[in-house]
Amino acid sequence: MMKSYRMAALILVFAALLLTTTAHADGPKSDTQPDAAPNTTQSVELEELEVIATPIIQGNEIDRYGATSTVVSEEQMDKLGALDLSSALRRTPGVTISRHNPVGAFGGGEGGAVFIRGMGSSRPGSEIKTFIDGVPAYMGVWNHPLIDLLPVDPIESIEVLKGPQPNRFGDALSIINIVPKRMRGDDFTTTIEASAGSYGTISQSLEHGGRIGEFDYYMGQGFRRSDGHREDADGRQFSLFGNLGVQLNQYWDVRLFALNVDNEASDPGPDDNSAAKEGSYETRMRLASLTFSNDFDMAHGEIKFFANAGEGYWRDQAGADDDCLNDFWFWGLKAREQFNITDDFEITVGLDQQWWDGNIRYTYDNGTDDSVLAPSFALTMPYASTSYLIGETDGWHIIPSVGVRQYEHNKFDSRTAPHAGLVAGYGSTEVHASMSKGISYPGHDVVILFPTAQWQDIEPEEVEHVEVGISHTFQDLFKIDLTYFHDDGQDRYVFTLPPFPPTWSNTEEFEIEGFEASLSVTPTPDLSLFTGLTIQNSTPGDMPYVPETTVSGGFNWQFLEDFNLSMDCEYVSDMYALKQVRKAGTSNTEKVDDHFLVNARLGWTFFLDDWDAEGELYLSVQNITDEDYEYKPNYPMPGTNGMVGVKLTF
Repeated sequence: MMKSYRMAALILVFAALLLTTTAHADGPKSDTQPDAAPNTTQSVELEELEVIATPIIQGNEIDRYGATSTVVSEEQMDKLGALDLSSALRRTPGVTISRHNPVGAFGGGEGGAVFIRGMGSSRPGSEIKTFIDGVPAYMGVWNHPLIDLLPVDPIESIEVLKGPQPNRFGDALSIINIVPKRMRGDDFTTTIEASAGSYGTISQSLEHGGRIGEFDYYMGQGFRRSDGHREDADGRQFSLFGNLGVQLNQYWDVRLFALNVDNEASDPGPDDNSAAKEGSYETRMRLASLTFSNDFDMAHGEIKFFANAGEGYWRDQAGADDDCLNDFWFWGLKAREQFNITDDFEITVGLDQQWWDGNIRYTYDNGTDDSVLAPSFALTMPYASTSYLIGETDGWHIIPSVGVRQYEHNKFDSRTAPHAGLVAGYGSTEVHASMSKGISYPGHDVVILFPTAQWQDIEPEEVEHVEVGISHTFQDLFKIDLTYFHDDGQDRYVFTLPPFPPTWSNTEEFEIEGFEASLSVTPTPDLSLFTGLTIQNSTPGDMPYVPETTVSGGFNWQFLEDFNLSMDCEYVSDMYALKQVRKAGTSNTEKVDDHFLVNARLGWTFFLDDWDAEGELYLSVQNITDEDYEYKPNYPMPGTNGMVGVKLTF
């Protein structure tokens, strides 16, 4: 449990900050009221903030059910110089990352992963699930995310749900959902970008979109590669995507999103034992989702059909093993409809149905091989929720909510996950509280590891999640968010070996408690600043990638009309590393030291009038202070390095 005095001190500090800024906000109205006309002019200038963008994150969002999510948009990713999902989320409060290489993620563990408030380190399997357009997009065989299956090129925004939210997603204790790009305007647009830099790193993308009557389309392609900062730290990523939409009539539209990815990353091995290199990891996926959306006066929703197929091929493993070839398939549907009974009363009903299969083939250095065909899994998840607004959103208001999600699995026991929330506030100050149960079922990993074990006796993992917070916004000047969270995990499944044969059991528990705060300030239309703080503690205390203290910050500054400077930094305290294996009684002993990183990106905007194009020439520098740091023991990360690039939009 977190030390109470530290928690109390932090709450008092941020409460004092909130009271101070609120006092300034509630100062004499005579200072601002007579300036109605000048303020109108200023509001037009503030539109430039959309170009400058809030640094690090777009913002924290609270829905009617008291559930929170952090959103990172394409603009934030550009300013961070993000080449993949890990680098896009590396400064997000509550998020910790791991990686080996400048480009590419090796496997699904410490070679390239994202962890959310202590969740996500279990291997095989994970507390985190990843989605694209609401569709499952992770390694179905081993039941955990693969970062390279989630390319940055199709991303319009990233939603990070820092806890179970049964009103939106199921079978996960934390969620990352990618919202894909689509054509938003009424014209045509083309964007070309290319960059090159340290370690033979190159990046290139091409995107085009348009609208013709009731039909719109957006498509793109991206490629990046690097030799890496060490021998065999190379990586390669390729993606191709398209998003097509048609407005069928006044009430219905249909949209097709498709994605293809093909990647590879190598393991450079520990710097004190090059013989321990683990070869390379190839990832591929083809995903498609077909969505029919409706928008009536008293109801709106959608039904989505999806399918994806992918591979995770681990080549040239160390020792007597050779390849581990994993294939997975997902397909299903997601239906959701929200009924606005009155302007204040809302009821939502939905159904998530998914099926998935997989197989794995092992090859060995002696020329033999072996294979396991996983059984077909099916999961049916109907859900319903309701909320009621009392008062007015721009005045005093309170929104109570309740809901439930039911789980019916074809191989494991059924479960029920209720949730309840409360949102209350006055004007721009809002308090939120929520309680929810998260359910996470075992995947094919329990079958593939030990096919003869009694894996069907395993219970799904559960977590009781509690979150309480407050947010306050003052005009366009600043926004502050304070959140306390507590997760109580139960029935974590592990295997016992020896004796042989191995047995599965739900014997492990965990607890994570913490405090998160963020402050966004926009003192002028040309300057935006952000800082975030996360303090957390876990039981057991050796859970990997749960740093006690993380502080991030950054700013975006537009100067001399055509120049913009973005800087970001982060301090991460020392932490346990490696994976949280599912073997009973296993503890983590390896740690990595604390580190402080500073990055910057300088851009110059120019215009090509003859081509009717806007361009940007930029320089991005990572690890400016040349910090020595690691995410995995004896896997040193790059020192100071940079990229130079150009981006043209027609």
